[in-house]
Amino acid sequence: MAATPEASAAGGRAAATHLLVRAGEYVCALPLSAVRQVLRSLPLHPLPGSAPELKGLAELAGDPLPVLDLARLARAPQGANPTFPVTVVVWAGPPESRELVGLAADAALDVAVLPAAAVVAAAPGSGGDGGLVAGEAVVGGQVVRVINLQALGQAG
Repeated sequence: MAATPEASAAGGRAAATHLLVRAGEYVCALPLSAVRQVLRSLPLHPLPGSAPELKGLAELAGDPLPVLDLARLARAPQGANPTFPVTVVVWAGPPESRELVGLAADAALDVAVLPAAAVVAAAPGSGGDGGLVAGEAVVGGQVVRVINLQALGQAG
């Protein structure tokens, strides 16, 4: 697989396309190359004793799909009750061991191209999110958290 634009702002790529989603009070940018599907919020089966970030398991094409709470992962303040909640099915983790996971979000908003120069990298360890928030950018006058899905598979 070719290097992806979201791997590094210094990687020589000028821009990367992202799916913008609302997660709590934050807008998050997910690399479009890692997004497999956007679905209405899937029915979940909670797992007793699981981490609070794990909302539960859903069924996708007959297979179990762990669904994580994107707002909790990004440390977003609780937002209003979502009107159109979605599950975004993404490839997460490092390329050699990536897996499908669902991210519960309050809404899918838009698709945007983020120039690498517009993304301000997060200071390592500054957010307490395990490197999930790679940085921030301004899109349409609003601060957007750029999500590093490779870090998601390394968390824990």
